[in-house]
Amino acid sequence: MRRIIALAVVNVLALSACTDSGRLMQPGAEPRLKAATGLGSKIAFTSDWDDPGVSTEIYIVNADGSGERQLTSTAGNSNGPAWSPNGRMIAFHSNRGGGGFGGSDIYIVRTDDPSDVRRLTYLTGLLGGAHFANWSPNGRQVVFNSFWGGLPKRDIYVIDIDGTGLTKLTDNPADDTRPDWSPNGQRIAFQSNRSGNNDIYLMNPDGSDVVQLTSHAATDAAPEWSPDGKRIAFQSNRDGDDDIWVMNADGSGLMQLTNNNIRDAKPSWSPDGKRIAFHRDVAYLGEVHGELFTMNADGTDVRMLSVPSFQGFHGFPSWSQGHDAVP
Repeated sequence: MRRIIALAVVNVLALSACTDSGRLMQPGAEPRLKAATGLGSKIAFTSDWDDPGVSTEIYIVNADGSGERQLTSTAGNSNGPAWSPNGRMIAFHSNRGGGGFGGSDIYIVRTDDPSDVRRLTYLTGLLGGAHFANWSPNGRQVVFNSFWGGLPKRDIYVIDIDGTGLTKLTDNPADDTRPDWSPNGQRIAFQSNRSGNNDIYLMNPDGSDVVQLTSHAATDAAPEWSPDGKRIAFQSNRDGDDDIWVMNADGSGLMQLTNNNIRDAKPSWSPDGKRIAFHRDVAYLGEVHGELFTMNADGTDVRMLSVPSFQGFHGFPSWSQGHDAVP
């Protein structure tokens, strides 16, 4: 019902969300992708639609924008979803245990049974919290960043999915965040300001052999590996505002995919590597907030998935790489 109401409002009011071709995106038209049946057709994301500005939850939607359903429900915030390799579980961070955003821990929820939620880390009591988890390709570990111990900077940690084996991978005076594990399991990409500003780095899964991939006075952030492990997408404000960029896994072949004067952030690849999901700032009813978009991996064919709502945010997409059907 809420989607029908939102569509009725959107069809009356104009939305000033410019596409990269300079056209105005009209939500009433809502271009869609062909829906598939497997998990690879689904995108998890964060939204505060049901409690705007107060509580965020994890949702799942088909890659064509249909079939949206709420996965988590809590008095606190749940954010930063990341699908397990087989698509059966989603890791996310939440402050449902108390402590505000800084007090968030990593949780795992089953996609076929949202009542099955398990807390993976217990770092809030150490004034640290844990955020932005991503999975190892074998699904046995989760990598994340944390202020563990109340330090004024974050480091990268890894933990087994049974909650054991917590290991610190980086120990640098800089801020190390937003890790993403390569599909072959051999490298972890992350962002760090150890060069003076945020750039993209690589390291081994044990934290050794750190290599800097980008070097720019701007901020390069939120790296994500392509499914074939040959490319890394990320967001950067090197042209004055956040846009989506892509490069080869060795840092060569840098290419800008979006180019406009609004914020594009948090890229996530489709399982076939042909499209990228991201969230884009959209002006609606006198306010600006994120909405879900997808585009071809070369930056063409930009399509909006989410329906704008007053004070509502839709963002931090994670495109499932699994192919098993969800009940």
